[in-house]
Amino acid sequence: MPTVKCPVPGCDYVTDDLDAVIVAALLTTHRTVHIPRTTSVVTEVRRPTLPATGTSEDWSDFKSKWSKYVDAAKITGQEKVQHLLECCDEPLLRNLASCVGGTLTEKSEEELLAALKELVVQEENLVLPRDAQSSSHQDKNEHGTSLEEKQGNLPPTDGVGDPQPLGNTGQNHKELLDKNNGQWKTRKNKKNKKNGGNAGKKGTSAKVLQAVDVQDKVEDTDSESLQVTCEVHQEQLAAKRQEELFIELGLTKYLKGRKIVLQEVMRQSSHKISSVSDIPWHVLSKIMMLDWRGRDDITSTDQTVQERGKDLVTDDMEEILSLITDNTSPNVLSSMPHPMDVLIAVILCSSNFLRQIICEKLFMCKLSIPLVIPSVLKEDPLFLLWALRSTVAEFKLPGGGFCETSVVKHHVPIVSCLRVGEIPRSKSKFLNELLNDQSHPTFFHRDCQNGMNTRILSEGALEISWYFPPQQLTNADLTGNVVFMNLRGDGNSAKTVKSMEFLCRISSVVLVMTDIEGIGNSYKMDSLVSKLSQETKLILMLMKQPKTKFDGEGKERITKLSEQLKFKGMQHFITLDFDTRGELNIKDLKRKTNALINRCLAETTIKRTIEECKEEADGLKIIVDESSSECSKSQKISAQVIEEICRNGMDNLKANNLPLQCQPWQEWAELNKERHRQKRRGNDSMDSYTDKISNEMRKLRQRQLQLIEKPNILCDAFLDNLTDSVSEEILYFLRWLKLHLDEISRQTLPSLQKECSQKWSKIRESDDATKRVTLQDELDKCEIKLAEASFGLEHFTREIAQAYESVQYTGNEASAKTRERMQCLPSIMSELMLLGYPLEIMDGDAAHIPMKWVQAVLSQLTKRIGDKKIFVLSVLGIQSSGKSTLLNTMFGLQFAVAAGRCTRGVFAQLLPVCTEYSGTKYDYILVVDTEGLRAAELGKAKLQHDNEIATLVIGLADVTIVNVKGENVSEMEDVLQIVVHALLKMSLVNKNLKLQPSCIFVHQNVSAQDAAQKLRTGQQRFIETLDKATKAAGKQEDKPNYTRFRQLINFDINKDIWYVSDLWKGDPPMAPVNPGYSENVNTVKQKLMTDVMQNRSFHLTADKFGARLKDLWNGILVQNFVFSFRNSLEMDAYNSLEREFSDILWSMKSSAMEWFNSKRNFISNRENELEKLSLDLTSECRQHLDKAYQEAVKRLENYFTTHEDRSFLEQWRINSTLKLKSSYGNIIDNVTDNVRCEIEKRKIQVEQKKDMITYITRIMTEAQKLAEQLRLQAGKTNLSEEELERRFKKKWNKWMKMIPQKEKEDLDVVQKTNDILQRHFFHDLPLLEEVQERRCKETIRDNCVKSIENYVTDRKLFTLSSIHLCLTKTEDIVLKFINDLLENVKEIVKEKDNKINKGQCAQKVMGRVSETVKKLKSVLNFTNVKELEICLAIFSCQYASHPYSKISKLEPGRGKAYEVVVHGIHPDFYKALRRKFSHHFKEVMSKIEPELVQQRTSRNFSFDIKAHTHMKMVKSNCDKQYIQQLINNLFAEVQSITDKVQRFSEESIEEIIRMVAKMERKGSNAYFTKCFSIDLVDYLCQSCLPKFCEKQKRYEEDMDQRLVYDRDNYGPCFERFKNVFRQFTAEQALANVLSERVAKAIENAVNMDMARTLADDVRNNVSQLQLKPAFLKSVLRELLEVDKFHEFYLYLNHLDFCLQKWVCYYIDRYLFTKQNAIPNRYTKIAFQKIESFTSEFCEIMGQVPCNKENSLTAWIEDLHYRLKDKLALPLDDLLVLAEGYEIASFETFTGYFRKQVLEHRKTMRKTFEKHTPTDHKVTQEDNVYKLIAAECKGCTEKCPFCSAPCSLNTPGHTEGEGGVNHIAVEHYPQACGGYVCTDSRKLVTENCTILVASNARFRRRKTINEYHPYKDYKEIYPDWDIHGDVSVEATPYWKWFLVRYATQLAAVFKEAERPDIPSSWTHITKEDAINSLGL
Repeated sequence: MPTVKCPVPGCDYVTDDLDAVIVAALLTTHRTVHIPRTTSVVTEVRRPTLPATGTSEDWSDFKSKWSKYVDAAKITGQEKVQHLLECCDEPLLRNLASCVGGTLTEKSEEELLAALKELVVQEENLVLPRDAQSSSHQDKNEHGTSLEEKQGNLPPTDGVGDPQPLGNTGQNHKELLDKNNGQWKTRKNKKNKKNGGNAGKKGTSAKVLQAVDVQDKVEDTDSESLQVTCEVHQEQLAAKRQEELFIELGLTKYLKGRKIVLQEVMRQSSHKISSVSDIPWHVLSKIMMLDWRGRDDITSTDQTVQERGKDLVTDDMEEILSLITDNTSPNVLSSMPHPMDVLIAVILCSSNFLRQIICEKLFMCKLSIPLVIPSVLKEDPLFLLWALRSTVAEFKLPGGGFCETSVVKHHVPIVSCLRVGEIPRSKSKFLNELLNDQSHPTFFHRDCQNGMNTRILSEGALEISWYFPPQQLTNADLTGNVVFMNLRGDGNSAKTVKSMEFLCRISSVVLVMTDIEGIGNSYKMDSLVSKLSQETKLILMLMKQPKTKFDGEGKERITKLSEQLKFKGMQHFITLDFDTRGELNIKDLKRKTNALINRCLAETTIKRTIEECKEEADGLKIIVDESSSECSKSQKISAQVIEEICRNGMDNLKANNLPLQCQPWQEWAELNKERHRQKRRGNDSMDSYTDKISNEMRKLRQRQLQLIEKPNILCDAFLDNLTDSVSEEILYFLRWLKLHLDEISRQTLPSLQKECSQKWSKIRESDDATKRVTLQDELDKCEIKLAEASFGLEHFTREIAQAYESVQYTGNEASAKTRERMQCLPSIMSELMLLGYPLEIMDGDAAHIPMKWVQAVLSQLTKRIGDKKIFVLSVLGIQSSGKSTLLNTMFGLQFAVAAGRCTRGVFAQLLPVCTEYSGTKYDYILVVDTEGLRAAELGKAKLQHDNEIATLVIGLADVTIVNVKGENVSEMEDVLQIVVHALLKMSLVNKNLKLQPSCIFVHQNVSAQDAAQKLRTGQQRFIETLDKATKAAGKQEDKPNYTRFRQLINFDINKDIWYVSDLWKGDPPMAPVNPGYSENVNTVKQKLMTDVMQNRSFHLTADKFGARLKDLWNGILVQNFVFSFRNSLEMDAYNSLEREFSDILWSMKSSAMEWFNSKRNFISNRENELEKLSLDLTSECRQHLDKAYQEAVKRLENYFTTHEDRSFLEQWRINSTLKLKSSYGNIIDNVTDNVRCEIEKRKIQVEQKKDMITYITRIMTEAQKLAEQLRLQAGKTNLSEEELERRFKKKWNKWMKMIPQKEKEDLDVVQKTNDILQRHFFHDLPLLEEVQERRCKETIRDNCVKSIENYVTDRKLFTLSSIHLCLTKTEDIVLKFINDLLENVKEIVKEKDNKINKGQCAQKVMGRVSETVKKLKSVLNFTNVKELEICLAIFSCQYASHPYSKISKLEPGRGKAYEVVVHGIHPDFYKALRRKFSHHFKEVMSKIEPELVQQRTSRNFSFDIKAHTHMKMVKSNCDKQYIQQLINNLFAEVQSITDKVQRFSEESIEEIIRMVAKMERKGSNAYFTKCFSIDLVDYLCQSCLPKFCEKQKRYEEDMDQRLVYDRDNYGPCFERFKNVFRQFTAEQALANVLSERVAKAIENAVNMDMARTLADDVRNNVSQLQLKPAFLKSVLRELLEVDKFHEFYLYLNHLDFCLQKWVCYYIDRYLFTKQNAIPNRYTKIAFQKIESFTSEFCEIMGQVPCNKENSLTAWIEDLHYRLKDKLALPLDDLLVLAEGYEIASFETFTGYFRKQVLEHRKTMRKTFEKHTPTDHKVTQEDNVYKLIAAECKGCTEKCPFCSAPCSLNTPGHTEGEGGVNHIAVEHYPQACGGYVCTDSRKLVTENCTILVASNARFRRRKTINEYHPYKDYKEIYPDWDIHGDVSVEATPYWKWFLVRYATQLAAVFKEAERPDIPSSWTHITKEDAINSLGL
């Protein structure tokens, strides 16, 4: 049918094109959404209603009321249609949609009224009203008649019980299934021509049969044909109504496909019902929270209350009467489903695992559980065996003890109850009386809320409940355990056939309730009796209707029935529910019935388990829920596992079957605590003691690994069933395993618990002290045995945790197969967590956390859920106080509360935040359940263990629920002490972080409603107790200022104390859960989910939770968790801030660079008013950067206010703001300085250009003449491009000489520097020359040795470090060869009185190199001899260049003076090297270039105490390190000077000399020698020469007008020359000339902007270079891969240079690595820039008007104006180039121009494609290397003890208010910093963290060489934060380094000896070292 739109105004809901019935049902369901909507209808006039059938009078009455309603409500237009449709009831609306067709809301009022009249008004007396037969109300039977009975689906019975003819269905339109096309069609009923409604017997009324036209062909059908037709379709109608019910409940998608799982219940649970589809979730929510009322109260909404109020409270008599008589009036209750239907629908739509939970909750609530669900949607009935398996019953044994067992395994007699026919008494209500005196509605009955609603699914359901007798029996009670089963509906109806037969087969006693009038129907009783076995006892309870008399006929019937039963051999009892006075009192009837049941049970031996009933179900083709293949297969596998467990008996279950978690793990846990606490260290050193414990721990792990590798049937079977992804089969397997294990525990634990109890009693009773000691020992052993016997699924997960941990600790010692098996386990566990399985965080037996396992699981969890926010909730309280039950009730969880065991350890369960609280800030809740405090089995370890548990759970949680049992606070004084102590520690942690953990105190078992008022005094004493505990804890923690509880936590006595009723309503075992308990718990939950969660500002993720757990646990291990906790979280927050701050700062810098680049073009294009321009640009710069600054401030402020860690970040807000402001000022100063420099250069260029105009014009003229002359000479000969350029070039060089240059002395930077040094050290010239010679020779020698080491094949024969130690024979020979080579080179340069030929000198030097290489080959083998020879030749020429430059004169020519310092090689030697080695020279040069640059850093300046100081004044290695640090700082300052200067000047060298003198004064007591001053000054000057020369060369080039003209105009002039020669048109010729100039400008623009663009790209895509922490880790990994000592030494002692080197490495690898034919990244970016600039130029050129009136000059001026800040194209240059051209067509010219510019792209691309890193560095001073290094090198400070670098990214972070001290993420062994033990001189292996926590001392120059405690290091180094922790060892990385390079390290520190390496360190592999970096 067509789609139907919702008739409610403003609603957009439209149905799909579906069957009319489905559309009607969908509209009905949707209409409930609009129930609360208020309309424009006035309250005085109610909207009339229109039923599906009626008379003409009814129609007239409706028309009258409709008119009044329309007038009163002032409804007009199309709105009438919408209101008219709302007047129709559901059947009528469905019929209307089918008959009318189309969209109802589009019809007119008149059309709808006509159609409605035709549908409603029928012939008089033809049909009965539908609701007369299909009433929603129940009949006298307790369940109400079923839908089928009401609608005529089943044959009704008269008083005797004879079947009657089938009546009509009471419908005007019958929905029949068309046999031809399978579609539902609506047929109009015709009048029944035969009398099918004759008067029946007693009590029956006349019935009228309605003829149904099945094929639209038969007009008259007799009653028999009609009856057959109806019977065919009754089942289909019932299925259709069932389907409609599922649609209304919103459960259709769960019926056949995916089932409801626990997580979905948690996510979608709702406590409010706004529509029918909310009912299932409401019911589930209530049941999960143990509120039994949720089953019945499915209409408890505000809307329902309002409807009921309207119905019950009214003064209008007409309305009152209509409520009674008008069955068609809309009633919310009448349209609601039956509660039992809802429960069955929920069960059918739930997964098998959720069904178990539902049954457990129903059992606790003492509600009946559906055991057999009848046929639904034509499916077979379902037997819920699996659903009941996890339900555990506890009952008293006949012997006096108590027993726990699964209800399906409990052998117990079954008493079943059913009714036959209609009875006056409610069967279910009577059963409740038998069970619990009707105090609790175990079985739902008609007097329950919503008990009169129509049943659709539950007819024929078989429910089950258990009865356990009370401890104090009465005469009216049953005496034994009994299972009651209750059959819904009539026992003889078609829907109950299978259920009744199943019931009869399994029952011990069958109680049949029937009317005395119906026992005469032999058909009914025979059918029932035939199904009963001979052993089954039958109790027949006969009843009579209140007005029926019990006469002789009745007695005769009873007698006859009794004789028939005796004849058939049935053991039966007949009882009456009435006597001569009338109906029996319910109590009397209960006593009478119970006596009969007791008698029957005493005489029968039939006892069954529910499990045994499975065979009977199979025989009746009732589906058993655990018959699926997955379930059956998993059952078999789990049975095999259990069989293996029990093979060796029940003793030592865990030790025999799960050995990893027993002795090895528990010993390991104890050793780990001792390793951290070192309470039994004695006189051993920390390292040796730690090493000893570590070895023992490793052995235990190896033993575990041996157990893993050893075949273990049990573990193998368990692990083999765990796959990479969790399937349904795995879930079944785990569930079966848990069920079996729990059953084992229930069998073994009671006897052990009894034994422990008996021994404890004997200890209490004994007066003999010796005997008590013996008994105590026995009790301890018994408790250990009890702990061993506790065996559950958590022990299997604990075993796999230990397996995973042992493999992780032992690494490659495990086999590949084992490692592979372990790899997937964390992923499986994380998936199980998402499915509701708890994760064991702390092992309760070992009292330890398997940290690697937990972290791995949380890591996998993060991969699955991402950075979802998690709210952590924990609970704390004494043992058996109901903590787990509280959490289970609050969230519907499954923490263990049964199986004879209490929680041991700490468990965490993850659940999604319910949609009801979707507005909260969190996505998940992690609920942490703990073992109880004051556990008796912990004995003496109780206090320590309780402190650890309390500290852990409070530290982990955002909120902790402190569970108090009862009102009296004194019951938990010990707990309060623990809680307050833990909170005090947390407050010490969080005082700077602004974090306050919250606590809520919950008093259980307090039922008084006014408890809060009555206990006010107690609450005040409670606060006093907390204050007292706080004061005591503060005194213990040496914090006496803590005296009040409110100092630790924001605690409101009126809001944070809650009282919860008792869990049970009554006395066990039949007491249900108290609804008040559920309500109170829900109130606490609402408080948590709204107020508390909303007010939290800090959010955890799974990763952050793991970090918090690790920090807390490490703190607990060392009993000093304060610093480690703060350090980790604070570091995470600060690192996050640094990342953001770095991005913000870079955005400002990038904006500044982009602006400056555009203004450089603007300046280059400006030729006048440059002074004014300087002022304008300075002002514009400030405006532009101020805007960028404001955006940065806004972004930073937003970061502080919105970041999830804002509570941490607040402490750095002011400092960050100030640093941003300071950086802003520096950027402005830098940019304005650059602007001024550019303008000054432009001024000089403009002045020079004025003198050049004449020469430029002349050159152009000469070029044109030359072209014409060549054309005439060539004639018809076409000269090639190369020939033309050759001839032009020859003339061009002559023309360039025409341009005059100002006389200017060629500045020789090298010579000038030497002159300044010689002048300054005039009196010490010999010393100066000696220093220069010695340093040069040592440097060259070291370089040669390194080259040999790099190329030698066997490094064992020759290593770099050997030159510092005792040399081997080979090494001695090699060193001699090198020394001889250098001496020979020196002699070559000095021979023949300095008159040597330059070419011969270079050749001779390289000849000596070749000879030396041959000698080296005689003693060593090399990988590449050619490259080695090139390296030695380069270094030899470098050595020869210094003396050679003094005796050799440079060729004249500008710029030659700068070439001498290119890598320290004279140009003559450089040319000779290139000639001899051709392209190989360039390759090798690129490899060793970093080393050549490195020579000019502080690394190569060796500070020598003997040569540089007076020995008496320098007493320790610490002083040497201090002086070396001063030197390093000096080099950094000098480097900053060279970066700032624009050109070389004498003042720069003099400033260096002054800085050295200043540094010497800082040395205070260290008096430096003259040799030191000269050496250092000369070294600094030589290191600056390359930079000075480069800057001077660039400056001279920029100022050289001849060179500038040559560079900018050669191309255009050559193009003009070619144009004339080729005789191009003026348009084409000018286009060629100008395009050449534009291409040059574009190339310059690309070069200028490349650095910024490349830096942006590198920052975004090179993860290693984003922030310093990641950069440092990446460098360390690279060092490990290189594995050379000198690289590590460079990192430790020359960090700045090392980091610069690796910055270049990563940038080069990213930008310049080329794969196959694919361009590298640098080239791609350059191409993009070229394309961008070219496209922009063409676009701008196209915007210039090409009017004929405009001259060429005007056009060029317009173009120049538009390009003034885009490209550097000075107007005068363009006009000069265009001079002499006459353009006829601007269109032709611009077309040529655009084409030529685009053609030049290819040339530019080729240029950039050839670029190397050197080309980029030369092109731009502020290149990408410099920009990125400034961003990622960060703070350059190092730990004063171990040389670990500061991990923070911002230089100067310690300055200003709110500054952050230096922090190293990890500290190295102090050997890395050169620290030695005073006595032994051995390098120290402990790290700073350990030493700061110890009593050790140190001495340095800052302590005036006096010993100072490490604990007080802040007095000496106040800018450093080093957190002391004796448990924090050096990482495996630096342990591996010391093991490998200890000897070389000791040799570097010449006064040091090799350290004592702990033996455990030698087991660390390189892979372990890499893994420790955490990359």
